[in-house]
Amino acid sequence: MNGKKEPGKRSSGRSKSTLQTQKSENLKPEVHQNIPPCDTLTVKVLSLRTPDEDPKHFAIKVTYFDQLILNSIIKSIGGQDEEHLQAIATGTMDYDPSDHEKMSLFADNPLIVNIQPLRNIEEQADNSQQSLNSPPKQHILTRHLEDISCCNIDILSIFLGEEEIQQMCVKKRMEPMITPRASCRKSWDNLPMLSMELLVERNPQNAEHHKLLKEANWMKVTVIASYNMYIPFEDGYTYTVASKTPLENVNKVGVVKYDNGYREPKRFNGASFYPKWETLRVEPDAFTRGDQKLQCRIDDIQNDDEIDLPYYMNRILPYHTAVWGSFHRTLMFKSNEKWLYKHLKDYKWPLELHIYGEDGGFSFMGCMNLFRLLYPGEKQVNIAVPLNWINKEAMSQECGCELLLSPIERAPSAYNERTLSPATIATFRPSKITTESAPTSVSTLTSQVKATGADDNCSFVIVEIRLGRPLKEAIIPPDIPSYEISEMLSEIEQSLPHKRECVGRGQLEKAWQDTVRAAATSLRKVAHYGSTEFCSFNRQLSETRTRVELMTSCWQDAATFINNAFVVQDYQRSEELFEELVMMAHACLMRSAYDTLIESDDLNAMEPELRAARHARQMQDTHHAMELYMQLLINHPREANYWRELSTCLKDLDREWAAACLNKSVVLNPRHPLTLVSKGAMLFEEEPGTSDPFFLALLAFNPTWVTLWVIAGAYFYERQLFLLADTIMKIANTKLDVYYVAYAHGLYQKEWEEELGDWWDFTPLLQGMSLYYEAADLLLRLRAVPLAEVCVARGLAESGESATYYHLVGLCCRLRGDYDEALCHLKTGIEKFGEVSYLRSLEAECLHRIAKIPESMASYDKAGNCVTPFSILMSLPCRDEHNKRGVVVDLVRRQPSAYAWTVLSYDFLKIVNMTNQTTCLSDGQGGSKTCARACAIQALKFDRRAGRAWLVLAKLVKPSVRRVHCLNMANVCGFKVTAEDIEMASMPSKHSTCHFVGQALRECRCELCENMQM
Repeated sequence: MNGKKEPGKRSSGRSKSTLQTQKSENLKPEVHQNIPPCDTLTVKVLSLRTPDEDPKHFAIKVTYFDQLILNSIIKSIGGQDEEHLQAIATGTMDYDPSDHEKMSLFADNPLIVNIQPLRNIEEQADNSQQSLNSPPKQHILTRHLEDISCCNIDILSIFLGEEEIQQMCVKKRMEPMITPRASCRKSWDNLPMLSMELLVERNPQNAEHHKLLKEANWMKVTVIASYNMYIPFEDGYTYTVASKTPLENVNKVGVVKYDNGYREPKRFNGASFYPKWETLRVEPDAFTRGDQKLQCRIDDIQNDDEIDLPYYMNRILPYHTAVWGSFHRTLMFKSNEKWLYKHLKDYKWPLELHIYGEDGGFSFMGCMNLFRLLYPGEKQVNIAVPLNWINKEAMSQECGCELLLSPIERAPSAYNERTLSPATIATFRPSKITTESAPTSVSTLTSQVKATGADDNCSFVIVEIRLGRPLKEAIIPPDIPSYEISEMLSEIEQSLPHKRECVGRGQLEKAWQDTVRAAATSLRKVAHYGSTEFCSFNRQLSETRTRVELMTSCWQDAATFINNAFVVQDYQRSEELFEELVMMAHACLMRSAYDTLIESDDLNAMEPELRAARHARQMQDTHHAMELYMQLLINHPREANYWRELSTCLKDLDREWAAACLNKSVVLNPRHPLTLVSKGAMLFEEEPGTSDPFFLALLAFNPTWVTLWVIAGAYFYERQLFLLADTIMKIANTKLDVYYVAYAHGLYQKEWEEELGDWWDFTPLLQGMSLYYEAADLLLRLRAVPLAEVCVARGLAESGESATYYHLVGLCCRLRGDYDEALCHLKTGIEKFGEVSYLRSLEAECLHRIAKIPESMASYDKAGNCVTPFSILMSLPCRDEHNKRGVVVDLVRRQPSAYAWTVLSYDFLKIVNMTNQTTCLSDGQGGSKTCARACAIQALKFDRRAGRAWLVLAKLVKPSVRRVHCLNMANVCGFKVTAEDIEMASMPSKHSTCHFVGQALRECRCELCENMQM
């Protein structure tokens, strides 16, 4: 036992290595010149505290890496208070820092301290004559082992110090080397506490090696446990795991073994425990526990193979689990660290598990994907490693190395009652996870099961890989305080002779952001489907004209300002500091302009059901949208915004249910501006006097949103409170210069997939137009038609007739259901202002509503390129066949939805003759069939209840089981068809405009649909 002292010998404070060095110097002084310069580790024992006991003598032994450092007799301080104490025992150890391979192995060993009462040694000397097997001898030996206390101290950091002399102070509780009996156990506070001081004196001749040690990293491989093993755990077998760690040698790595896996103990938690020093666990030392606790969550374990970790780690199969819970650790010098970084990019890290028995055993291998350690800042990976049968070729291909250990050549052909215990055989039944049938005997199981696990799944090992520092450090930009920026700006302003203003066609520098945002708003209204891309933005934005300048005439000032305002050459004659700042400002401006004009939405940030519901509502598939909103509210019953959107959707179907949903939204969130506008406008239709609190709340809660102030002004004007209405409008016009574009843009968006998007083409609300038109547009999107009519009338009185006026008044009539009056206003607007695309598209939709299909298609043809997906899909029949698919492809690229993908899928199906399934398909037809199937799958990704997409799959899939499933899903979504109907059904008419995925609305001329009806 390492903690014992030989009887009859005095203790010595000098280490064994020191004595050997002095002896060699006395006998062979000529060899001294060949000894490399060494550093010295000094260990000083300061005190040993044993509370509530009188001072006693203890024998203390300190070893490190199989070297004895200190072996002495010390006296405890009992219950006294600790003061500035002198060392009561001292020992030293010399080591060579130039021996890099040995220094790498130093990291895998702790400083081991053993103490035992002196009376134990005296009793051993007195009883040395007794028989070893006598009962008194055995009792005394057991008591002596219980009195030995140990601790392990991780001193790797002291070898990696920066200064010439490194000091380390340690206070440790000495724990029993073996678990004592229950009657002899002590609380944590009553365990002996050891105070030590460690010093390292570095030889100046080793300065180069000290620098390498300072830059060295370390790698720690902790094998936690293996689960779902091929055979139940049996004491007659030896369980061994092998892996690799970086080592400073020719091969760059060394093989490490984890021996003596044991059965999973009770209350063992593989995600929270103290790992053991493997180098001590395989030796006779019984106390092997480390200091740092391993803690992780099951969700944080890297599980590339999607193993059911909670099922196995919650001890569902306790007899098929082996535990190691130990680690190996080695140093990595710079050369090894670079090699490891390159190796992990190309290969995986090897791991083997061997089960040895008298009649053979099994050999498994696993490959750990440690690519995550290459990410900046990553230094730890907890990974579940699936085990496969040992394979030399697979190990070489995956991990780039040979087998770590010799594989077991013969495996037992079958297990019987002589090999395994009856209790183990009783538990040897595979769990029903992936299959319903289980083998009835062990021999049948061994001959039939091909997987490496106890059931039909693979066995796996949980491993933690930890580095001292990341292989690639995370780059964090330095923080520049605001006061430093203010000081720099103050210095620049003081140095300038006069205030500089950059102008571009009369626009000052302070208004450039508003101009760019206004250009972006105009850009969204430009018809671009089916047309050629004129140009794209480049990094300079000065080598070509922008799309805004080419396709519109309203916002040329924005493009000219961006292209011409910030020209760096204009400031080359200034001082150097100002030149540098101007160049930086120019780069920042270009990036901001690019991000503002070309902005992309993150589709994954939105709930899938919410996205599908908004698509359905904006495609006038109102019943389908209502179903999706209700499904969304089942999962989020207290989300006020979802209740408001459902209310807006129900306003086209049932006003009473819409009012009930809107009341629910008001109760959940009474401060949201859109909720207040919608509720106040609904009360305005019924009892105008009762809606005053809502419009006053709009003014109080939203002091900077100009559009809401305009709506409130129009409301109070209609209530004949003229003085209040004029005051509100005066304040709104004052706020316009500061807040209009910048603030409203963040709150009010009318883009695709947003709440306020709708089916009609956008009304071009340009900057400088009447504010009432903006307010009317918002109210129409919330279906507050009466109050929107008030705003339109106020806008007409303020700014006169325009195409925008006729579009908005036509929308008011259309949403009230008066199609003839809407067509009258639209016809007047077209006669006065020419062929305006958004007037023509609205006219076509109204004509389609009253079943004038030819006139509707003619209007769509005159409208040209529409903007919204609804108008684009409705106008497809009037397009050329060779141009139709290009328009739909452009639509799914810019504004993807289940509707667009379904239409594209039907377009591909037109090539294939679906009436005769026995006819052989050509290569082109087969490709079209594949594309149609892929488009239907993409549609289902956007909307799982897309019935038409399920119907397409029901026509295309081959296995009968899949066809029945798709057919059932189509029936669930509202398409009541059978398998015979699928076989005999022909494709829709080539003039079909049916694009809905639900069942409620049908608006095409094919045989299955009628005219669109609410």
